[in-house]
Amino acid sequence: MDLRKAHKLSPTKCLIIERLFEYRALTAYQVYFLLDPTNIPLTYPHFSWEQADTPKMRSLYNQLSQLQKLGMVYVVAKHDNGQRVFSLTEDGLSVAYSLLDIPQVEGYQRTGWDNEHGYFPYELYRPPKDRLLKHHTLGVDFNVLMELLAIKHNFSYDFIDNRYASVEFTSTDINSKREVEKIFRPDGEFIVRSNINGRRFHSWIEFDMGTEKGNMLHDKFLKYNQFLTYISSGLDHSSLANSIPDTIFFVTTARQNIWSRWQNIFRNYMNTIGRWGTYLNLYVGNLESLENLVISHINVNEIYRRQLNSNLRPLLDDPRFVGQPKPSKNLVNTSQVSSFCFLYENEMKALGWNPFFTVTQIDSHSHQIYLYVKFEEYETSGISKAIDFAHKFRDIDSMRRINARELIPVLIYSENKPHSLNFLGCDQKEAFEQVFVNFLWHDVLGNTWMDKDGNELDSNKVNPLTYFLRYRG
Repeated sequence: MDLRKAHKLSPTKCLIIERLFEYRALTAYQVYFLLDPTNIPLTYPHFSWEQADTPKMRSLYNQLSQLQKLGMVYVVAKHDNGQRVFSLTEDGLSVAYSLLDIPQVEGYQRTGWDNEHGYFPYELYRPPKDRLLKHHTLGVDFNVLMELLAIKHNFSYDFIDNRYASVEFTSTDINSKREVEKIFRPDGEFIVRSNINGRRFHSWIEFDMGTEKGNMLHDKFLKYNQFLTYISSGLDHSSLANSIPDTIFFVTTARQNIWSRWQNIFRNYMNTIGRWGTYLNLYVGNLESLENLVISHINVNEIYRRQLNSNLRPLLDDPRFVGQPKPSKNLVNTSQVSSFCFLYENEMKALGWNPFFTVTQIDSHSHQIYLYVKFEEYETSGISKAIDFAHKFRDIDSMRRINARELIPVLIYSENKPHSLNFLGCDQKEAFEQVFVNFLWHDVLGNTWMDKDGNELDSNKVNPLTYFLRYRG
Protein backbone atom coordinates (compact mmCIF):
# COMPACT_ATOMS: atom_id res chain seq x y z
CA MET A 1 0.00 0.00 0.00
CA ASP A 2 1.30 3.44 -0.94
CA LEU A 3 1.32 5.41 2.33
CA ARG A 4 1.57 8.69 0.49
CA LYS A 5 -1.77 8.13 -1.23
CA ALA A 6 -3.42 6.41 1.73
CA HIS A 7 -2.68 9.33 4.06
CA LYS A 8 -2.72 12.02 1.35
CA LEU A 9 0.87 12.92 2.10
CA SER A 10 2.22 15.63 -0.16
CA PRO A 11 5.95 15.68 -0.99
CA THR A 12 6.41 18.48 1.58
CA LYS A 13 4.66 16.47 4.30
CA CYS A 14 6.92 13.52 3.53
CA LEU A 15 10.00 15.71 3.83
CA ILE A 16 8.75 17.11 7.15
CA ILE A 17 8.31 13.57 8.48
CA GLU A 18 11.81 12.66 7.33
CA ARG A 19 13.37 15.70 9.03
CA LEU A 20 11.49 15.01 12.26
CA PHE A 21 12.65 11.41 12.05
CA GLU A 22 16.26 12.47 11.59
CA TYR A 23 16.35 15.17 14.28
CA ARG A 24 13.65 13.80 16.65
CA ALA A 25 12.36 17.23 17.75
CA LEU A 26 12.28 20.53 15.85
CA THR A 27 10.65 23.93 16.01
CA ALA A 28 8.77 25.02 12.91
CA TYR A 29 11.60 27.38 12.02
CA GLN A 30 14.16 24.61 12.30
CA VAL A 31 12.02 22.43 10.03
CA TYR A 32 11.76 25.31 7.57
CA PHE A 33 15.52 25.89 7.48
CA LEU A 34 16.40 22.19 7.23
CA LEU A 35 13.96 21.67 4.36
CA ASP A 36 15.82 24.32 2.38
CA PRO A 37 19.13 25.55 3.90
CA THR A 38 19.22 28.46 1.44
CA ASN A 39 16.52 30.04 3.62
CA ILE A 40 18.76 30.10 6.70
CA PRO A 41 19.52 33.71 7.74
CA LEU A 42 23.21 34.60 7.58
CA THR A 43 22.97 35.73 11.21
CA TYR A 44 21.66 32.37 12.46
CA PRO A 45 20.94 31.55 15.25
CA HIS A 46 20.22 35.26 15.77
CA PHE A 47 17.31 36.52 13.66
CA SER A 48 13.87 38.02 14.15
CA TRP A 49 10.79 35.85 13.77
CA GLU A 50 9.35 38.52 11.47
CA GLN A 51 12.36 38.05 9.21
CA ALA A 52 11.27 34.48 8.49
CA ASP A 53 7.52 35.20 8.41
CA THR A 54 6.99 34.38 4.76
CA PRO A 55 4.19 32.67 2.80
CA LYS A 56 6.35 29.52 2.78
CA MET A 57 6.61 29.64 6.55
CA ARG A 58 2.87 30.06 6.94
CA SER A 59 2.34 27.13 4.55
CA LEU A 60 4.66 25.02 6.69
CA TYR A 61 2.62 25.74 9.82
CA ASN A 62 -0.44 24.59 7.91
CA GLN A 63 1.29 21.35 6.89
CA LEU A 64 2.35 20.67 10.49
CA SER A 65 -1.22 21.28 11.65
CA GLN A 66 -2.52 18.76 9.13
CA LEU A 67 0.04 16.18 10.24
CA GLN A 68 -1.12 16.72 13.82
CA LYS A 69 -4.69 16.01 12.77
CA LEU A 70 -3.52 12.82 11.06
CA GLY A 71 -1.97 11.72 14.38
CA MET A 72 1.58 11.65 13.01
CA VAL A 73 3.00 14.75 14.71
CA TYR A 74 2.52 16.21 18.19
CA VAL A 75 3.81 19.17 20.18
CA VAL A 76 6.48 18.08 22.65
CA ALA A 77 6.90 21.36 24.48
CA LYS A 78 7.08 25.12 24.15
CA HIS A 79 10.33 27.07 24.41
CA ASP A 80 10.50 30.20 26.56
CA ASN A 81 10.17 32.30 23.39
CA GLY A 82 6.84 30.63 22.63
CA GLN A 83 8.11 28.44 19.81
CA ARG A 84 6.48 25.02 19.78
CA VAL A 85 8.66 21.92 19.45
CA PHE A 86 7.30 19.18 17.17
CA SER A 87 8.06 15.46 17.05
CA LEU A 88 6.66 12.29 15.51
CA THR A 89 4.08 10.20 17.30
CA GLU A 90 4.52 6.45 17.39
CA ASP A 91 2.31 6.20 14.27
CA GLY A 92 4.32 8.98 12.62
CA LEU A 93 7.55 7.12 13.34
CA SER A 94 6.15 3.99 11.71
CA VAL A 95 5.25 6.03 8.63
CA ALA A 96 8.79 7.46 8.56
CA TYR A 97 10.28 3.96 8.55
CA SER A 98 8.06 3.05 5.62
CA LEU A 99 8.88 6.21 3.67
CA LEU A 100 12.62 5.60 4.16
CA ASP A 101 12.42 1.84 3.44
CA ILE A 102 13.79 0.94 6.87
CA PRO A 103 12.73 -2.53 8.07
CA GLN A 104 10.97 -2.29 11.43
CA VAL A 105 13.05 -5.12 12.82
CA GLU A 106 14.80 -5.02 16.18
CA GLY A 107 18.54 -5.10 15.61
CA TYR A 108 18.47 -3.56 12.11
CA GLN A 109 21.55 -1.38 12.55
CA ARG A 110 23.26 1.06 10.24
CA THR A 111 26.01 3.67 10.67
CA GLY A 112 23.79 6.73 10.30
CA TRP A 113 26.18 8.24 7.73
CA ASP A 114 24.97 9.26 4.26
CA ASN A 115 21.31 8.77 5.27
CA GLU A 116 21.87 5.10 6.12
CA HIS A 117 19.44 5.02 9.06
CA GLY A 118 18.82 2.08 11.36
CA TYR A 119 15.74 0.97 13.28
CA PHE A 120 15.08 2.29 16.78
CA PRO A 121 12.02 1.49 18.88
CA TYR A 122 9.92 4.48 19.85
CA GLU A 123 11.43 4.58 23.35
CA LEU A 124 14.83 5.36 21.81
CA TYR A 125 13.42 7.78 19.24
CA ARG A 126 11.29 9.75 21.70
CA PRO A 127 12.83 13.23 22.19
CA PRO A 128 14.18 14.33 25.59
CA LYS A 129 12.21 16.56 27.93
CA ASP A 130 12.74 19.63 30.10
CA ARG A 131 16.42 20.57 30.57
CA LEU A 132 17.61 17.87 28.17
CA LEU A 133 15.34 19.29 25.47
CA LYS A 134 17.34 22.54 25.61
CA HIS A 135 20.49 20.48 25.19
CA HIS A 136 18.89 18.78 22.18
CA THR A 137 17.85 22.15 20.71
CA LEU A 138 21.45 23.40 20.93
CA GLY A 139 22.44 20.36 18.88
CA VAL A 140 19.81 21.13 16.24
CA ASP A 141 20.92 24.77 16.06
CA PHE A 142 24.48 23.51 15.54
CA ASN A 143 23.32 21.38 12.60
CA VAL A 144 21.27 24.18 11.05
CA LEU A 145 24.27 26.51 11.26
CA MET A 146 26.57 23.89 9.75
CA GLU A 147 24.17 23.47 6.82
CA LEU A 148 24.43 27.23 6.24
CA LEU A 149 28.24 27.19 6.48
CA ALA A 150 28.40 24.25 4.05
CA ILE A 151 26.73 26.41 1.41
CA LYS A 152 28.72 29.52 2.28
CA HIS A 153 32.14 27.84 2.24
CA ASN A 154 31.56 25.04 -0.27
CA PHE A 155 31.92 21.90 1.82
CA SER A 156 29.78 18.82 2.39
CA TYR A 157 28.52 18.05 5.86
CA ASP A 158 27.24 14.89 7.55
CA PHE A 159 26.24 14.25 11.14
CA ILE A 160 25.21 11.35 13.38
CA ASP A 161 23.72 11.68 16.85
CA ASN A 162 24.60 9.72 19.99
CA ARG A 163 22.37 6.77 19.04
CA TYR A 164 24.81 5.98 16.24
CA ALA A 165 28.00 7.37 17.81
CA SER A 166 27.74 5.31 21.02
CA VAL A 167 30.10 2.34 21.31
CA GLU A 168 30.37 -0.44 23.88
CA PHE A 169 33.91 -1.18 25.07
CA THR A 170 35.81 -2.71 27.95
CA SER A 171 38.24 -1.04 30.33
CA THR A 172 40.20 -2.06 33.40
CA ASP A 173 38.56 -0.84 36.61
CA ILE A 174 41.07 1.10 38.72
CA ASN A 175 39.91 -0.41 42.02
CA SER A 176 39.08 -4.04 41.18
CA LYS A 177 41.64 -4.34 38.32
CA ARG A 178 39.00 -6.28 36.41
CA GLU A 179 37.73 -5.69 32.90
CA VAL A 180 34.35 -3.96 32.98
CA GLU A 181 31.94 -3.09 30.17
CA LYS A 182 31.32 0.58 29.51
CA ILE A 183 29.55 2.74 26.93
CA PHE A 184 31.35 5.56 25.15
CA ARG A 185 28.59 8.05 24.35
CA PRO A 186 29.54 11.41 22.82
CA ASP A 187 26.67 13.67 21.77
CA GLY A 188 27.47 12.89 18.14
CA GLU A 189 29.99 13.00 15.32
CA PHE A 190 30.27 15.05 12.16
CA ILE A 191 32.35 14.96 8.99
CA VAL A 192 33.20 17.97 6.84
CA ARG A 193 34.72 17.52 3.38
CA SER A 194 35.96 20.59 1.54
CA ASN A 195 34.90 20.71 -2.10
CA ILE A 196 37.85 23.05 -2.77
CA ASN A 197 40.92 21.36 -1.30
CA GLY A 198 39.47 17.94 -0.43
CA ARG A 199 40.41 18.23 3.23
CA ARG A 200 38.39 15.92 5.48
CA PHE A 201 37.58 16.90 9.05
CA HIS A 202 36.08 14.22 11.33
CA SER A 203 35.09 15.26 14.84
CA TRP A 204 33.19 14.16 17.90
CA ILE A 205 30.75 16.73 19.23
CA GLU A 206 29.75 17.62 22.78
CA PHE A 207 26.99 20.13 23.54
CA ASP A 208 27.57 22.00 26.79
CA MET A 209 24.87 23.91 28.68
CA GLY A 210 27.41 25.03 31.30
CA THR A 211 25.84 22.79 33.95
CA GLU A 212 28.41 19.98 34.06
CA LYS A 213 30.60 20.45 37.10
CA GLY A 214 34.27 19.53 37.33
CA ASN A 215 33.75 15.91 38.38
CA MET A 216 31.38 15.29 35.46
CA LEU A 217 33.83 16.83 32.99
CA HIS A 218 36.59 14.73 34.55
CA ASP A 219 34.59 11.53 34.02
CA LYS A 220 33.66 12.54 30.46
CA PHE A 221 37.25 13.06 29.33
CA LEU A 222 38.49 10.03 31.26
CA LYS A 223 36.08 7.93 29.20
CA TYR A 224 37.58 9.40 26.01
CA ASN A 225 41.00 8.28 27.27
CA GLN A 226 39.72 4.79 28.09
CA PHE A 227 37.91 4.39 24.77
CA LEU A 228 40.89 5.53 22.71
CA THR A 229 43.14 3.15 24.64
CA TYR A 230 40.70 0.32 23.94
CA ILE A 231 40.17 0.97 20.24
CA SER A 232 43.82 1.75 19.41
CA SER A 233 45.20 -1.64 20.37
CA GLY A 234 47.75 -2.56 17.69
CA LEU A 235 47.34 0.71 15.74
CA ASP A 236 49.55 3.76 15.39
CA HIS A 237 48.14 7.29 15.39
CA SER A 238 48.12 7.69 11.62
CA SER A 239 46.12 4.48 11.15
CA LEU A 240 43.74 5.51 13.90
CA ALA A 241 43.04 8.89 12.31
CA ASN A 242 41.69 7.21 9.20
CA SER A 243 38.92 5.46 11.13
CA ILE A 244 37.84 7.65 14.07
CA PRO A 245 37.73 11.39 14.83
CA ASP A 246 40.86 13.23 15.94
CA THR A 247 38.98 16.23 17.32
CA ILE A 248 36.30 17.10 19.89
CA PHE A 249 34.15 20.15 19.21
CA PHE A 250 32.88 21.25 22.61
CA VAL A 251 30.02 23.62 21.78
CA THR A 252 28.99 25.67 24.79
CA THR A 253 26.16 28.12 25.40
CA ALA A 254 28.61 30.41 27.22
CA ARG A 255 29.04 33.75 25.49
CA GLN A 256 30.44 36.53 27.68
CA ASN A 257 32.05 34.14 30.18
CA ILE A 258 33.47 31.59 27.75
CA TRP A 259 36.98 32.13 29.21
CA SER A 260 35.92 30.93 32.67
CA ARG A 261 34.09 27.94 31.16
CA TRP A 262 37.15 27.14 29.07
CA GLN A 263 39.38 27.03 32.17
CA ASN A 264 37.16 24.43 33.84
CA ILE A 265 36.98 22.31 30.68
CA PHE A 266 40.69 22.69 29.92
CA ARG A 267 42.02 21.61 33.32
CA ASN A 268 39.78 18.54 33.45
CA TYR A 269 40.79 17.61 29.92
CA MET A 270 44.50 17.98 30.66
CA ASN A 271 44.15 16.02 33.90
CA THR A 272 42.52 13.00 32.26
CA ILE A 273 43.36 12.73 28.55
CA GLY A 274 46.91 11.47 29.16
CA ARG A 275 48.92 10.41 26.10
CA TRP A 276 46.00 11.14 23.79
CA GLY A 277 46.45 14.91 24.09
CA THR A 278 48.72 14.97 21.01
CA TYR A 279 46.24 12.95 18.95
CA LEU A 280 42.94 14.45 20.04
CA ASN A 281 42.45 18.19 19.69
CA LEU A 282 39.77 19.77 21.87
CA TYR A 283 38.11 22.93 20.54
CA VAL A 284 35.82 24.90 22.84
CA GLY A 285 33.54 27.47 21.26
CA ASN A 286 29.97 28.64 20.89
CA LEU A 287 27.71 28.99 17.87
CA GLU A 288 29.01 32.52 17.31
CA SER A 289 32.62 31.31 16.95
CA LEU A 290 31.79 28.11 15.06
CA GLU A 291 32.46 29.49 11.58
CA ASN A 292 36.01 30.59 12.41
CA LEU A 293 36.79 27.26 14.04
CA VAL A 294 35.58 25.21 11.09
CA ILE A 295 37.29 27.38 8.47
CA SER A 296 40.60 27.43 10.35
CA HIS A 297 40.60 23.63 10.35
CA ILE A 298 39.60 23.26 6.70
CA ASN A 299 42.29 25.74 5.66
CA VAL A 300 44.91 24.68 8.20
CA ASN A 301 47.62 24.08 5.59
CA GLU A 302 46.97 27.32 3.71
CA ILE A 303 46.59 29.51 6.81
CA TYR A 304 49.29 28.02 8.97
CA ARG A 305 51.86 25.83 7.23
CA ARG A 306 52.22 27.78 3.97
CA GLN A 307 51.87 31.25 5.46
CA LEU A 308 54.27 30.49 8.30
CA ASN A 309 56.69 29.05 5.75
CA SER A 310 56.64 32.38 3.93
CA ASN A 311 56.94 34.42 7.14
CA LEU A 312 60.03 32.50 8.28
CA ARG A 313 62.10 32.86 5.11
CA PRO A 314 63.45 36.39 5.66
CA LEU A 315 64.21 35.52 9.29
CA LEU A 316 66.17 32.43 8.25
CA ASP A 317 68.08 34.42 5.61
CA ASP A 318 68.91 37.17 8.12
CA PRO A 319 72.71 37.33 8.70
CA ARG A 320 71.99 37.55 12.43
CA PHE A 321 70.55 34.04 12.35
CA VAL A 322 72.78 30.98 12.50
CA GLY A 323 70.97 27.67 12.34
CA GLN A 324 68.82 25.45 10.16
CA PRO A 325 67.21 25.29 7.69
CA LYS A 326 68.60 27.81 5.23
CA PRO A 327 66.08 28.22 2.36
CA SER A 328 67.52 28.05 -1.13
CA LYS A 329 67.85 31.45 -2.80
CA ASN A 330 66.35 30.16 -6.06
CA LEU A 331 63.28 28.58 -4.45
CA VAL A 332 60.31 30.74 -5.40
CA ASN A 333 57.39 28.31 -5.14
CA THR A 334 55.78 29.26 -1.81
CA SER A 335 53.78 26.02 -1.75
CA GLN A 336 57.04 24.18 -1.04
CA VAL A 337 57.63 23.64 2.67
CA SER A 338 61.28 24.64 2.91
CA SER A 339 61.45 26.74 6.06
CA PHE A 340 61.15 23.87 8.54
CA CYS A 341 63.17 20.98 9.84
CA PHE A 342 61.56 17.59 10.42
CA LEU A 343 62.34 14.45 12.35
CA TYR A 344 63.22 11.23 10.58
CA GLU A 345 60.28 9.00 9.72
CA ASN A 346 61.06 6.44 12.42
CA GLU A 347 61.35 9.23 15.00
CA MET A 348 58.00 10.74 13.98
CA LYS A 349 56.36 7.32 14.20
CA ALA A 350 57.75 6.77 17.68
CA LEU A 351 56.63 10.24 18.76
CA GLY A 352 53.15 9.72 17.30
CA TRP A 353 52.90 13.07 15.51
CA ASN A 354 54.82 15.24 13.07
CA PRO A 355 56.51 18.29 14.62
CA PHE A 356 57.90 21.07 12.45
CA PHE A 357 60.59 23.34 13.82
CA THR A 358 63.66 25.46 13.17
CA VAL A 359 67.04 25.22 14.85
CA THR A 360 68.91 28.20 16.31
CA GLN A 361 72.60 27.79 17.15
CA ILE A 362 73.50 28.77 20.70
CA ASP A 363 77.22 28.12 20.24
CA SER A 364 79.34 25.75 18.19
CA HIS A 365 78.23 22.81 20.33
CA SER A 366 74.53 23.35 21.19
CA HIS A 367 71.19 24.51 19.77
CA GLN A 368 67.73 25.80 20.57
CA ILE A 369 64.64 24.22 18.99
CA TYR A 370 61.84 26.58 17.94
CA LEU A 371 58.73 24.37 17.82
CA TYR A 372 55.75 25.77 15.88
CA VAL A 373 52.35 24.68 17.20
CA LYS A 374 48.89 25.95 16.26
CA PHE A 375 47.03 27.56 19.13
CA GLU A 376 43.82 29.31 18.21
CA GLU A 377 41.77 30.53 21.14
CA TYR A 378 40.34 27.67 23.23
CA GLU A 379 42.06 24.64 21.72
CA THR A 380 44.42 22.10 23.27
CA SER A 381 46.46 20.19 20.70
CA GLY A 382 49.28 22.71 20.29
CA ILE A 383 49.73 22.99 24.05
CA SER A 384 49.75 19.20 24.44
CA LYS A 385 52.27 18.80 21.62
CA ALA A 386 54.64 21.39 23.08
CA ILE A 387 54.49 19.62 26.45
CA ASP A 388 54.98 16.23 24.84
CA PHE A 389 57.98 17.36 22.78
CA ALA A 390 59.55 19.12 25.76
CA HIS A 391 59.50 15.86 27.70
CA LYS A 392 60.94 13.76 24.86
CA PHE A 393 63.18 15.81 22.55
CA ARG A 394 66.43 15.18 24.46
CA ASP A 395 65.99 11.43 23.90
CA ILE A 396 65.43 11.69 20.12
CA ASP A 397 68.55 10.68 18.19
CA SER A 398 68.55 13.59 15.75
CA MET A 399 68.11 16.03 18.63
CA ARG A 400 70.95 14.46 20.58
CA ARG A 401 73.28 14.66 17.58
CA ILE A 402 72.93 18.45 17.46
CA ASN A 403 72.93 18.73 21.27
CA ALA A 404 69.48 20.36 21.42
CA ARG A 405 69.45 21.95 24.85
CA GLU A 406 66.43 24.27 24.89
CA LEU A 407 62.89 24.20 23.51
CA ILE A 408 61.15 27.44 22.53
CA PRO A 409 57.45 26.88 21.74
CA VAL A 410 56.03 29.31 19.18
CA LEU A 411 52.25 29.54 19.51
CA ILE A 412 50.85 30.42 16.10
CA TYR A 413 47.36 31.79 15.55
CA SER A 414 45.40 33.86 13.05
CA GLU A 415 43.85 37.28 13.72
CA ASN A 416 42.78 37.11 17.39
CA LYS A 417 45.48 36.50 19.98
CA PRO A 418 44.38 33.89 22.55
CA HIS A 419 44.31 34.55 26.27
CA SER A 420 47.54 34.02 28.13
CA LEU A 421 48.33 30.47 29.14
CA ASN A 422 46.87 29.42 32.46
CA PHE A 423 47.38 25.97 33.97
CA LEU A 424 45.53 26.71 37.21
CA GLY A 425 43.97 23.51 38.55
CA CYS A 426 46.08 21.18 36.38
CA ASP A 427 47.62 18.28 38.30
CA GLN A 428 50.97 18.90 36.58
CA LYS A 429 50.76 22.70 36.76
CA GLU A 430 54.43 23.27 37.64
CA ALA A 431 55.70 20.86 34.99
CA PHE A 432 53.48 22.48 32.34
CA GLU A 433 54.58 25.99 33.30
CA GLN A 434 58.23 24.94 33.08
CA VAL A 435 57.73 24.08 29.39
CA PHE A 436 56.52 27.63 28.72
CA VAL A 437 59.10 29.59 30.68
CA ASN A 438 60.20 30.98 27.32
CA PHE A 439 57.87 31.12 24.32
CA LEU A 440 56.67 33.42 21.55
CA TRP A 441 53.35 34.32 19.95
CA HIS A 442 53.06 34.59 16.17
CA ASP A 443 50.10 35.94 14.19
CA VAL A 444 50.57 34.15 10.86
CA LEU A 445 48.20 36.39 8.91
CA GLY A 446 49.51 39.68 10.30
CA ASN A 447 53.11 38.38 10.39
CA THR A 448 53.70 39.85 13.83
CA TRP A 449 55.79 38.31 16.60
CA MET A 450 55.29 38.90 20.32
CA ASP A 451 56.97 37.84 23.51
CA LYS A 452 55.02 35.78 26.02
CA ASP A 453 53.59 38.95 27.60
CA GLY A 454 52.15 40.10 24.27
CA ASN A 455 54.74 42.80 23.54
CA GLU A 456 55.36 43.08 19.80
CA LEU A 457 58.91 42.46 18.61
CA ASP A 458 60.48 44.82 16.11
CA SER A 459 62.08 42.47 13.57
CA ASN A 460 64.28 45.35 12.35
CA LYS A 461 65.97 45.37 15.75
CA VAL A 462 65.77 41.72 16.76
CA ASN A 463 65.26 38.51 14.83
CA PRO A 464 62.60 36.52 16.72
CA LEU A 465 64.58 33.34 16.01
CA THR A 466 67.52 34.71 18.00
CA TYR A 467 65.45 36.53 20.63
CA PHE A 468 66.45 34.26 23.49
CA LEU A 469 70.15 34.54 22.74
CA ARG A 470 70.31 38.18 23.79
CA TYR A 471 70.69 37.38 27.50
CA ARG A 472 73.77 35.24 26.86
CA GLY A 473 77.24 36.54 27.08
